[in-house]
Amino acid sequence: MTISPSVRVAFALTLLLLSACSVKRDFYAIGGSRADGTIDLAYDFKMFEKSVVNKDQAFAMAKSKCGRWGYNDAEPFGGQVESCQARNGYGDCLRGQVIVKFQCLGSLEAAARPSPLALPVTVSVQAPPMSADQYKEAQIQSLMQQGLPYEEYSRRYKAIMGQ
Repeated sequence: MTISPSVRVAFALTLLLLSACSVKRDFYAIGGSRADGTIDLAYDFKMFEKSVVNKDQAFAMAKSKCGRWGYNDAEPFGGQVESCQARNGYGDCLRGQVIVKFQCLGSLEAAARPSPLALPVTVSVQAPPMSADQYKEAQIQSLMQQGLPYEEYSRRYKAIMGQ
């Protein structure tokens, strides 16, 4: 049995259309929330292309972004969301995006510590000057809180009162 050249050509074209080209796609960040501890990474795809993605690259990117927020690690939620961004007249997806969500792991205690660049500012407020009687009263109040023996207390009290 001999196959005609036109059948061979049709068969070769069908195989060519069915075998999609493999294209390496890199992940990129499209969103996230520090408070929720989530990172959204995505890659794009086109019709008739077979996207080849490096999941280790996505994990490293998510872990790095989570680390900048004070988390220790990251893991994928599992699953992905695929959306079509352009369709042809027949409804076929010509171009789209796949989104993979990662959860940041660990505590934010490290992030809660103030950075050396964000030191607290101390503002001194000077109290208005005290009168002589107010100053003596403050000294006596301080003396009473020291828990001194009676002789020492009496000696210091007389010094404060000017006796």
